Amino acid sequence: MSRKQQTTKVYLTFLLCMTMTLVVCALTLLDRPTHIRRIAFPIAKAYPCVHYQHNKIQLYGDPSRWHAMLDQMSALAFDGQGKIDVLHIGGSHVQGGFLSDRMRDNLSQLFYGATGERGFFFPYQMAKSNGQRSVKCEYWGNWHGCRNAVSDHDCDWGMSGINAITEREDAGFTVSTLHRDSLPQTFDEVRIYSSAGDSYSFDFTVEHAVLDSTTIGQPYRRYVYRSAQTELRVQLMKTDSLQHMFALQGIYLGRAQNGITYHTIGVNGASTRSYLRCANFQSQMATLAPDLVICGIGVNDANVPADEFDAAAYQMRYDSLIATFKAANPKVCLLFVTNNDTYYQKRYSNPNALKIRESMIALAQKHGGAVYDLYAVMGGANSIRAWADAGLAANDYIHFSKRGYELQADMMTAALAEMLGNHIDQHQH
Repeated sequence: MSRKQQTTKVYLTFLLCMTMTLVVCALTLLDRPTHIRRIAFPIAKAYPCVHYQHNKIQLYGDPSRWHAMLDQMSALAFDGQGKIDVLHIGGSHVQGGFLSDRMRDNLSQLFYGATGERGFFFPYQMAKSNGQRSVKCEYWGNWHGCRNAVSDHDCDWGMSGINAITEREDAGFTVSTLHRDSLPQTFDEVRIYSSAGDSYSFDFTVEHAVLDSTTIGQPYRRYVYRSAQTELRVQLMKTDSLQHMFALQGIYLGRAQNGITYHTIGVNGASTRSYLRCANFQSQMATLAPDLVICGIGVNDANVPADEFDAAAYQMRYDSLIATFKAANPKVCLLFVTNNDTYYQKRYSNPNALKIRESMIALAQKHGGAVYDLYAVMGGANSIRAWADAGLAANDYIHFSKRGYELQADMMTAALAEMLGNHIDQHQH
């Protein structure tokens, strides 16, 4: 065989191998049902006290909103296209940060490479309270907190339900946030939700940033940077003799990019009634326009004697909050998370958890929402004791341990991944 024939044979063999490889790859991609399942979010079934068979998200009522949301998630998972704003609202379960930080991290892994902005949060340290470990804050001047969950507190609250207040004109603060790998998150715009603009409030400056003048008079002030930043630095200043205080209501760190943005609103002790006390809740919520709201308000509503819990009133208060979410985004999806089992005054399992569960199902049915039944996953009444014995819950029989919150986040993420995978199987094949 001549050298030319040998060369031709090698070339043809190479082309044949490449063609076969491409065909196999194409068939493999067609055979893979979902990107979510390809990523997978396995849960090690390590705890006998956990009822893993109930780990699912159940749709109720008209599913059209959720189908549209799952289509958005599919586009993000497959193509990295789109931006989804998730808001998680609740009480101390959210404020503490273990649950919400883990959820944010999990979603960034589930939708690989689609980590969005940090979004809206409150730096609880400035209000002398506990908060997310992923938020680092330093401040100067004397600051104190004012919470919507405290009956004798009366403040001009925004959607966060908590204010950090100072009477010092020379006060200020710095804030930075961290990824799950402890590296700083970057941002190139910031929104400061505060009392600034009112005649009695100090003004402020944002270091290295330029004010977007179109936001003067809006529920927040927006500042933009010429390059990506890792730390926000705010300095108060007095510009009028009438000014005598400043109230910080929340911060939004942004950067225009596709992905999941996970906003958090949580106040220790907060109930549905607490958030309805917030005069600026609706106007500020309109600036977030969340696509998905994870509704976790219920433990504090249920913390009353069984004969004093009014399910109808609870649902009406939630309806008012939901109306605000829908006003902000008419296409918003709702995911209700039922109460965990708790003990009333550490004496007995609170039966109101079942009434909260029934109310959330009724609300989901009414609004075309979904329910994650944490109460069933735990094992129902008295299950908090078994979770505490396993190191998953605190000895107050209300809260979880860090490990318990992270397990809940992992299981909710796995349930969402399964839901999305099933949707893609049914609607895109």
